[in-house]
Amino acid sequence: MRIDWTILRYVSGPRVMRAAVVGFTLLLLFLPSLSRAVNLSGDSNTYVQSREDADKQKILSAYEYLNFSVQDPGKEVSFHFGGWLRYDLKTEEFGNKSNSDLQYGYLSYKSASNNAAVNLGRVMVFEGVAAERVDGMYARTDLAKGFGVSAFGGNPVETEINLPGNNIIYGGRLSHQIPGLYRIGVSALKEEKNSEDFRKEEGIDLWLRPINKVELMGNSKYNEITKDWANHSYFLVLGPFARVRFNTEASVINYKDYFTGATSSAFSFQPSVLDQDEKVRILGEQIAFGLTDNLNISLDYKGYSYSIAGDAKYYGGNIRYSVVKAGGAGLSLHKMDGDDDRLKYDEYRAYLFGKFGKADVTLDALDVKYKEAINGVKDAYSVSLAAAYELAEKLKIGADVEYSKNPDFEKDIRTFFKLIYSFDIGYGKRKEGV
Repeated sequence: MRIDWTILRYVSGPRVMRAAVVGFTLLLLFLPSLSRAVNLSGDSNTYVQSREDADKQKILSAYEYLNFSVQDPGKEVSFHFGGWLRYDLKTEEFGNKSNSDLQYGYLSYKSASNNAAVNLGRVMVFEGVAAERVDGMYARTDLAKGFGVSAFGGNPVETEINLPGNNIIYGGRLSHQIPGLYRIGVSALKEEKNSEDFRKEEGIDLWLRPINKVELMGNSKYNEITKDWANHSYFLVLGPFARVRFNTEASVINYKDYFTGATSSAFSFQPSVLDQDEKVRILGEQIAFGLTDNLNISLDYKGYSYSIAGDAKYYGGNIRYSVVKAGGAGLSLHKMDGDDDRLKYDEYRAYLFGKFGKADVTLDALDVKYKEAINGVKDAYSVSLAAAYELAEKLKIGADVEYSKNPDFEKDIRTFFKLIYSFDIGYGKRKEGV
């Protein structure tokens, strides 16, 4: 018997955040009478952004991101909510004046033992090959002798690509670990559309620390539908040895196997952008030197080997000076050397940041000089200034201004205003033994 979670899909419509804001206000008003000891914590992030689109049409949009949790410190059950609302103040950017999305909203039970948890509702799942939003259930627990298990199931949340029908997703992960030495997991997921396989993936994830100052981590994913490996991605960290650290990256991505079954338009195949037969191998190395507690320099190299687009190399260096709770500065120089004109350039970046009492200020400049002009532009650059001020311990305001010129925009000016409020409110006091 399958459980139909379809009704949960409709809570991601334009009304969800308005209802959430009203409900949140009512919660603040009536929470003291609901429980003798309840804690409400979270944050509200309000943004107003001004910019131009490719047709030089002015866009002014407001965003509200709201996250909060409600729980009784003495209980094992809690509720968690996260969502956003967009409203266009000037023009319709995406064909409508407003839209919203419930990112997550679930009831959670956490046991005091065995790291056990059960989440029910719109849950976020990050287990091995799964990085999903699901209208359904997620559960995990530790087992004996270092083993652990997790499982999830329900309707997949797909907000950009319309995939109608009876959709279901489920999967899980089995792991084993020796704390401080290694953790290895095997995982799988399956997504069905009208009882036909849409995605079927399996994977291995690994964290290993065989000796002090040697750490290896990474994952591999196998596409059961295309019958080939989608990707291998691994990172090796060595050090620090007398203030020197080595970071090595090795990755292989097969586009056809990696992007099959994409549920977001950002990862769907577009012939002008992605060739499904493309494969890329990436090998990178970074050497970081901590000259003093405040001064750090690094050299880095990353090589890209494409089976169709050709090869490219990105390399250079960084220098950074910083003082805790005071500020700092940085400078980086890099070169991209590839077969495509867009991958032949020199890159320069400089930035300053500082804290002055309750104010934070950052100035960032980036300059990209192409070897060959792209859309008539050979020198692309951007300059941004960001400032924030702490009005109170949990209330901060800020503004960002960015000016840029690039192959896609002759002149791009963007402003960004933000109001950030954090809250952690406790209602009532529990009596001893209650």
